[in-house]
Amino acid sequence: MRKAVVSPLLSLLVPGLGQILNRELFKGSIMVAAMSLLFIIMLGFGLHQFSRAVVAIQEAGAPPGDFAALGAQLRAQGSAWFMVLGGLLACLWAYAVLDAWRGGRRRDAQIVEES
Repeated sequence: MRKAVVSPLLSLLVPGLGQILNRELFKGSIMVAAMSLLFIIMLGFGLHQFSRAVVAIQEAGAPPGDFAALGAQLRAQGSAWFMVLGGLLACLWAYAVLDAWRGGRRRDAQIVEES
């Protein structure tokens, strides 16, 4: 019962760690790599959108620190790709937690059988 509780908690912190605890090293490392890559892509996309918005409001003549203009510009640019990437990230995270729980239950059953 121990791994069925600990591995999903680890996957909540960092998706893939629960799989590594359950000795599914390849699956865990793929999940860690995929989550890291998605996070880096989202971060890069977010920074790119933010910098485009800052340049646009500067060119429009908005005073520095005009956060209302910055927010309006960010909304005008759209966030469809950000939402798609965020959805993928959330789905993969949820799958990692569920898979870690299932793997933990299997490992706990194997430990009981070996005893």
